[in-house]
Amino acid sequence: MNSQSKRMTFYKKQSIILSLFAIPQAIVYVIFFIAPILGGIIYSFTDYNGINKKLNFVGLENYRAVFSNSRFLKTVMFNVTYSALLVIFIVSLSLILAIILNSSLQGKTVFRSVFFFPAVLPLLTMGLVFNSIITKGLPQLGANLGFESWEISLLSKPDTAMYAILFVAIWQGLAIPTVLFLAGLQTVPRELEESASLDGATAWKKFRFITLPFLVPTITMVFVLTLKQGLMVFDLIMSMTQGGPAGSTESMAMLIYNHGFVERRLSVAMAEALILAVIVCTVSFIQIVWSNRKRIY
Repeated sequence: MNSQSKRMTFYKKQSIILSLFAIPQAIVYVIFFIAPILGGIIYSFTDYNGINKKLNFVGLENYRAVFSNSRFLKTVMFNVTYSALLVIFIVSLSLILAIILNSSLQGKTVFRSVFFFPAVLPLLTMGLVFNSIITKGLPQLGANLGFESWEISLLSKPDTAMYAILFVAIWQGLAIPTVLFLAGLQTVPRELEESASLDGATAWKKFRFITLPFLVPTITMVFVLTLKQGLMVFDLIMSMTQGGPAGSTESMAMLIYNHGFVERRLSVAMAEALILAVIVCTVSFIQIVWSNRKRIY
């Protein structure tokens, strides 16, 4: 057997061994990811309620019921508004923080540790803590100080409940995007900035024409992650308002939970979940394609 044949045999054995190691992960992936998705698609075309074993095929009836339900359309509007505000604040504030932390600021190491702390806390726990602060702490403080506007909880008013939740989401969600932007800033060639400075470029022009183009991939990543977080928001709403008051903060994920586990309409919940998944994937795909056209290689 020549050396080439020996190498081919060796590589073939290596491929078989690597494939054997991948089999357990593939099985777990199929059981806990692929199978639930396929099951959800199938159940969305039935009248499954989680109790009766007998299934009746209803075709597109569940999807028709979803799109004709004003409650679902209201949750879509909530998600769109909430996600848009979350993306705007997270992207802009985290970029500003990253630029500040990337500069020669005194004590920035300590500041990095402090601002990253909220990211390690579970959203559900944070929601419960802020729920107690907003519903009990602030009204009591307002009563003691004589501020009547503080005596009514922000979470009890339909006009302000979403913004209270949004504040908590921004406070918790700034850390990781800031770290991503800090990493993105390291990819900007220093020689370009130095050349621009020698040519008399202002700080804004250097940011606009040098830094920002190199940050397009990072901006895209932060945009997609934040958008996904906004469209699928559940933990904060569950722990702070449960969708109230008067359904003003009921998100699509919260509606899916209510239909599936409270009202026992699992087939409708499956249809809503698939619609939400399609929305998230579509928006993310459009943003990624657009950013690839703006990428600098």
